[in-house]
Amino acid sequence: MDLSLNERRLVELVASGPGIARVDLARLSGMTGASVTRLTAGLLESGVFTERTDRSGGHGQPKKILSLKTNRFHAAGITYSLSEMEVALIDFSGEALSSKTLGIEGCGTDEIAELAARTISNMRSSIGINNNSFVGVGCSAPGNFGPLGSDIRAHQLFTDFDKPEKVQLFGQAFEVPFFLENDGSAAALGEHVFGRQDTDGNSLFLIHIGYGLGGGAVIDGKLFRGASGNACLPGVLFPYGGHRPTAQDLLEFLSSKGLPIQDLNSVTYENAALKDAIHEWIERAALQLRHAIRVTTGFFDPSTIIIGGRLPSDLNDRLVQEVLKYPMDGPSRGLKVAPVRASTLGPKAGAVGAACIPLFRTFFTGENWDAGNNHLNGRRPQSVAGTG
Repeated sequence: MDLSLNERRLVELVASGPGIARVDLARLSGMTGASVTRLTAGLLESGVFTERTDRSGGHGQPKKILSLKTNRFHAAGITYSLSEMEVALIDFSGEALSSKTLGIEGCGTDEIAELAARTISNMRSSIGINNNSFVGVGCSAPGNFGPLGSDIRAHQLFTDFDKPEKVQLFGQAFEVPFFLENDGSAAALGEHVFGRQDTDGNSLFLIHIGYGLGGGAVIDGKLFRGASGNACLPGVLFPYGGHRPTAQDLLEFLSSKGLPIQDLNSVTYENAALKDAIHEWIERAALQLRHAIRVTTGFFDPSTIIIGGRLPSDLNDRLVQEVLKYPMDGPSRGLKVAPVRASTLGPKAGAVGAACIPLFRTFFTGENWDAGNNHLNGRRPQSVAGTG
């Protein structure tokens, strides 16, 4: 679906709340009433918007309220760990209509791609989602991108993705547009579109606790990627070889305490055997994250800093509580640190954030790129989308 910039602006405004009248769309967008009427007519006809009558105003002409038709368009998201792959099929509200966790231990990239493609196809068939409503597949991968976003430099635990030809084959397994982002950027996008935690609707920074310590920033409604897609990596504050506030560090810490755990899903604060060790790790990680929050505030001045990633929600919530336990110094004289909140999407931000990528690129102004972009953005089937 090829929307104009003004149509995308209207979609963003309508998506930001439960409903909005045309007169308010005109005021917020700066467009004329006639332009808003014309553009919304097309978006209603194509099924992006739906309309209801609001009679709560009492006397006078009732308002027509526009909202997203959330069941009209769909996308799929893929994220994976060392042993498992999560696949989710979502609608335009971010609700997962179907999701599966699949074992992939010992599988190569091509096998993972074939399994993901088959799973998504089966999900679509069972729900009845055809090509006219399916906008694409997004994948979040732990790693960095090569020069000009041309290929991925995967996390050291996922080296099969280091081969550009493997990334190409992965994207070609899907007969729809395919987009690849690092996991921090994908999760930040999901929080921006579906988490609704950036208080001004336009600015947030996500600290992503995964196998490494990543991040993602949405600034003025756009995903900030940097020159090659590797911006927003707070992990640089904590060198390799030392303790870091990461999920991998947590597993290694538990192992050092004689508590070998292979899967993060098994790490819960309610497990009495793990409770003391988890609390010790949380205290240390919170202290490190406080430093990262102060630096992030100084560099980005976001309206909100969100802490999320692969940790189970109860651990992530307790970690944020520990971070906020004591006042934090601002980045400079007279400045406060940005508000800090826990992710509302929790661990599902991986798959939901990945699925958000094709929706964001199709409907939002932050992805209204020109055709001359040098990165691997949505050119298919010959290549896959990089980081833009």
